[in-house]
Amino acid sequence: MTQPNTTTTTGTTSVTADGAIVLTERVHASPEEVFEFLVDPEKMIRWMGTAVDIEPTPGGKFWLNATGTDIASGTYLEVDPPRRVVFTWGWEGASEVPPGSSTVTITLTGDGDDTTVELRHEGLPGGADDQHVEGWSYFLPRLAAVAAGNDPGTNMHASG
Repeated sequence: MTQPNTTTTTGTTSVTADGAIVLTERVHASPEEVFEFLVDPEKMIRWMGTAVDIEPTPGGKFWLNATGTDIASGTYLEVDPPRRVVFTWGWEGASEVPPGSSTVTITLTGDGDDTTVELRHEGLPGGADDQHVEGWSYFLPRLAAVAAGNDPGTNMHASG
């Protein structure tokens, strides 16, 4: 029986001068393996959300029920296997960050047997960055865990 890989975490978070939030996470998996968790709905649901409906091609839909009640939606802008995924983001029913009003860029960079995942979320209005830093800081380590073959545990943000 194969043991799951160990997750190695860098876990850095910063906010740039232009207000973008940038998080990095080191994952013990190849960029090809990590990429699948960004574009395959069955794999994405293992680390983020309670339901996913995505069409990961430029112009395709991005729809994520993040908690059971909070729905993020947008459109894919770029899908470049296995290096990069870019999509718009916002919350259905929200005026502060409506659907498609901000942009998430996830870049994967191979480093030996590992991958550095950089998530950049830009276009957030002032005040909304804190809650998004909190959310991405929770979900990005879950991505690192599942991509490395580990169980990320129960999604503590899922309601019900």
